[in-house]
Amino acid sequence: MDVRRLFVCLGGVVLLFCVRSEENISFGSTAKQSSDQSSSGWEANAAVDGCLKQHIDSGCCSHTESLGWKEAWWQVDLGSLSTISYITIFYRVEAVDDFRSRFAGYQLYMSNTTDWTQGVLCYEDRSNTEEELDTVVTHQCPYVAQYVTVYNYRNNTTRHDWYDTYAVLELCEVQVFGCRLGKHGNGTCNNTCSDNCYGGNCDASTGSCFYCPSRKHGKMCDRDCSSNCKEGLCDKDTGYCNECIPGKHGNSCGQDCLSNCEDGLCAKDTGHCHGCILGKRGDICELDCPVNCQNSICAKDTGYCTECIPGKYGNTCEQDCSLNCKDGVCAKDTGHCDGCILGKRGNICELDCPVNCQDSICTQDTGYCSACITGRHGDFCSNICHNNCLDNTCEKNNGQCIGCTSGKYGANCDLDCSGHCNNSVCMQISGQCKECVIGKYGSTCEQNCPLDCKDNVCSINEGKCLHCITGRYGETCTFTCPVTCKDFTCDQQTGQCLDCYPGKYGVVCGADCPVTCRDICNKDDGECIHVNNAKVSAEDGTDYKLIAIAVLTVICGLMLAVLITLVVCLIRKNKDKNDSSDKNIEQRSQDPNYSSLSGVQEETPNVYEMIVS
Repeated sequence: MDVRRLFVCLGGVVLLFCVRSEENISFGSTAKQSSDQSSSGWEANAAVDGCLKQHIDSGCCSHTESLGWKEAWWQVDLGSLSTISYITIFYRVEAVDDFRSRFAGYQLYMSNTTDWTQGVLCYEDRSNTEEELDTVVTHQCPYVAQYVTVYNYRNNTTRHDWYDTYAVLELCEVQVFGCRLGKHGNGTCNNTCSDNCYGGNCDASTGSCFYCPSRKHGKMCDRDCSSNCKEGLCDKDTGYCNECIPGKHGNSCGQDCLSNCEDGLCAKDTGHCHGCILGKRGDICELDCPVNCQNSICAKDTGYCTECIPGKYGNTCEQDCSLNCKDGVCAKDTGHCDGCILGKRGNICELDCPVNCQDSICTQDTGYCSACITGRHGDFCSNICHNNCLDNTCEKNNGQCIGCTSGKYGANCDLDCSGHCNNSVCMQISGQCKECVIGKYGSTCEQNCPLDCKDNVCSINEGKCLHCITGRYGETCTFTCPVTCKDFTCDQQTGQCLDCYPGKYGVVCGADCPVTCRDICNKDDGECIHVNNAKVSAEDGTDYKLIAIAVLTVICGLMLAVLITLVVCLIRKNKDKNDSSDKNIEQRSQDPNYSSLSGVQEETPNVYEMIVS
């Protein structure tokens, strides 16, 4: 830039500054920057000292580090929230180089904190050539803020190839024109904003309010919004309502919505109803819905029915559904039946279902039978089931028999069951016999049961005997029971005797019962069950065997004494030849009611046998 151009720009800026009523609120404020050019003294505050010289040697410019940085920033703290009108930037200019390649792509932020990324981007440079970029430039930034930040960056690939490689800022002056919050006017911002201004904020030049409180409008917010404005909100400049209360329309909401508007609501600008009451249509709901609309409901704009009454279809439901439609119902748009009456198919149910469909039922679109009559299969039930299918019944889809007649198996029941299957019955898929004839086992009952199986019967799968003939045991009855087993009978699984002969015990009845037992003892442990018909009990510790022996001894002694006495008496009476005494003695000795102490009826001893003995 030549010297004349520089003076022209400076003159224009000075003239602009003189006619503006705001003050430069950045002058003398605290500034800081991302880095300082080494040992230069070109610090951040040099850009708010009021000096407008743009060459670096003047000492009026700030300068960040020029090498190695991809980001650079400069920030001024205005000291408090301020109403900003515009910002003017003076960038470094030298006689041989104006350094625009460094300034290119810069951004200008307004914020309430030092973190400008949380603020507002007021301007971003997108100059396509160096000549388009001004080194003295003014930006309108009508914001309330405390911090103003100039930021620049360089991506690995810059926006234009004429950009400098590194991010550098060389700001000679940054002027922020405006007033402190709540002030305006005459270059010194001595005037206070109107109390009507929302938040006490107004334009720093004119004093007009930025925003008005609810129910107010006008430059100074001194005029009332219409009472029909919804929530009392209207445009600050025109006073037009933002929205109307229900039932009203117009710029100031002074007109009534029509009575046919649903809920009395209509558009603010046109008065067109948002919706219509039942049975009405049109912009202002002045028209009737078609008579065949179900529940008299139709579209407000077109008058098309939402749904039709039964038996009708079409946009306005003026056409008749097919008579073959089930319940007379068809699609509103196409007239296609929702379902068909029995025996019919097709979009409008004009076609017949196949004759072999069970109950004449088929699908509406394809005509496939839902089920087939007995003996038929296939989509249209046109195929015949195989002859050997049980009850002439087969699967609809593939024709496979559901069951087979006796003696047959296979999907089509065309194979013969084994002749050894009981009643010629076998599994349909595998052909395995369900039961075998007597004496056979195996999947097809081809194998013989073991010879020693009782009644020649064995399990169908393993050929194991269900029971063994007498004297045999084992799964196939191949083993012989011990000869000591009573009746030659033993357990089929273990071979142990089921019972023993008298006087024997043990698993194979090979042990003798104790001598004290009266031939019978417990089979498992040999414990006596009877001792001379008296039960052995150990519950009270009494030995009943010794007691029985003692009692018998006493009885025998008494009987011997009696016999001896009788003999002596007989001898004496014989000497006296007393027949009556002999008879009495004989009758007395033969008393049938006499019993021994042992409880066993004793036989009357023969006197002569006793003497001989």
